[in-house]
Amino acid sequence: MTIGAPRKKLATEPTVGSLPNEVTLALGRNLKHLRVAAGKTQIDLAFDAEVERSRISKIEGGHINPSLLTLATLCHALEVTLPELFAGITATFPPAAESGRLRRKNQATLNKRSPSRS
Repeated sequence: MTIGAPRKKLATEPTVGSLPNEVTLALGRNLKHLRVAAGKTQIDLAFDAEVERSRISKIEGGHINPSLLTLATLCHALEVTLPELFAGITATFPPAAESGRLRRKNQATLNKRSPSRS
């Protein structure tokens, strides 16, 4: 393998979760609904929350997984709470050790075993 060449994926490597997914799409729908209800454009919200307009578009489309701090700032700009932003989102994902997908390429995983009984 030469330096800079892409690493081949091994057959045993778990696949990384892809975006958009059920959770990011639901979050994006909620954000767009709240933004429209507040009478703001993506540009208005981006300016008020001090983020790039394209980031608002990507969040609303479910194409990125924003940080909690970014979401809290967006809520502040919309004058809503985090629970309001997450209203109705009930989807969950199992951890990788329980047949779930990795959330990122460098994610640590555990080899979980059933607790032994004495």
